[in-house]
Amino acid sequence: MIAIISPAKNMKVRKEKRRNLTDPVFFEKTKQIYEELKKLKPWEIESLMKVNEKIALQAFLDIQDFKTGDGSAALMTYDGLVFQNVGAGDFTGWDMKYAQKHVRVLSGMYGVLRPTDAIHPYRLEMGCKVKVEGKNLYQFWGDEIYKELYRKQDVILNLASEEYAKTVRKHLEGPDHFVDVEFLTMRGGKLRTIVAWAKMARGQMVRHIVKNRIDRPEDIKDFDWDGYEYEPSLSSESKYVFIRRDLKC
Repeated sequence: MIAIISPAKNMKVRKEKRRNLTDPVFFEKTKQIYEELKKLKPWEIESLMKVNEKIALQAFLDIQDFKTGDGSAALMTYDGLVFQNVGAGDFTGWDMKYAQKHVRVLSGMYGVLRPTDAIHPYRLEMGCKVKVEGKNLYQFWGDEIYKELYRKQDVILNLASEEYAKTVRKHLEGPDHFVDVEFLTMRGGKLRTIVAWAKMARGQMVRHIVKNRIDRPEDIKDFDWDGYEYEPSLSSESKYVFIRRDLKC
């Protein structure tokens, strides 16, 4: 089983001498994207990525400083809510080895990343309208991400946002086992997705998978972090729903 997650916009380079870094699988395709991005001026980035001037300038500087070697481990470099809750900083060597086999980060820049793949700060969402070889990023990556994830016929546990999950979903074939995981909160008598809580829960589920050496999707049904519990009445073989009942609302 492989659990997939989305990247984070916030990134921090963390050098760790005790971890050996690996090379991203799609090294050559990343270089192609980089060649297109480095042509952009700050104001073009601001418009293309729909960000403010400060973020656009930082994105420009990151692109100019971008390298395809060295770097820091992907699971340690992304710094959003999902990754903060994965908490890979305290992973043992055996934990990281397990994560390396069972966790993947999907990325507009790198395609598919393993936890110890060396990366550098960048800003590029999969939905960005940048063109590479005259194609948008979904067209550029095509079915490459899908094929890499299913290379060994693994079951995919989807903990990514739809922006990234659809790079896999639209290429699924009959025998492919793809399980969506949804985190809902009962609030005001209605089930809702509270984005921040859902992101934290995704990270905690990745941590749960790694720490408990889970390799079958059905074994995550026991996950019960912060009040989230598996709800069989809303679930199916292809979708697992976890509900948090907010008693204060």
